[in-house]
Amino acid sequence: MPENFQARLREIAKEAGGNRALCEKSGISERTFANWLSGASEPKIIGLSAIANAAGVTIDWIVSGTKPKMALGSRPHNDSEIITIPWIAKTLKDIQGDVAQRLHVLTHMPFSTQFLETRLLKTDFDQLCLLEVHGDSLHPTANCGDFVLVDRSDTSKADGLVSFVFQENILIKRIVNTLNGIEVISDNKALYPSHIIPPEQSEQLDIIGRILWIGKTVL
Repeated sequence: MPENFQARLREIAKEAGGNRALCEKSGISERTFANWLSGASEPKIIGLSAIANAAGVTIDWIVSGTKPKMALGSRPHNDSEIITIPWIAKTLKDIQGDVAQRLHVLTHMPFSTQFLETRLLKTDFDQLCLLEVHGDSLHPTANCGDFVLVDRSDTSKADGLVSFVFQENILIKRIVNTLNGIEVISDNKALYPSHIIPPEQSEQLDIIGRILWIGKTVL
């Protein structure tokens, strides 16, 4: 197998909570996985696919380490009218790479394909992801614990409600382009005044995508 293959297997096993946890999730026996780690045997494509799906990474990354690690795309469901969309963690992975590579998939959540196609006019499901709202800076538009559906196909810095990374933080804010730079605006203006990202820092702002939909919890 390619160089550092076993190291990548150990990496995803550690992220999954250990060899046993990853094996239970993937359906691969611990003995088989141990043989892969020691080099005593090489996995077949079915085994690689099971491990990749369980870890939320790409097969290409496991094999070669040269392509994006995280599998951000949607996944099919047993029901053909349902698609599952990746739910992204609130913090970035502590690795080298671009924003897409550093996003960490927690799990996948089901959505109706009819809803996505007819209400949101989206057919490229692989470009969608979910983020949970943390804190109250988006109140009353969204509250802590609500979810936003993000369209990763639109990474422009045009005005609007977007999710972006700035100074290692994943944020959900409104941005407005001004003569002085990019204004970052919270909907809860009473507690969170807007601020300007000057032009010389604008390259540090990486757009994850544009917000398409907000799912609210009513209690």
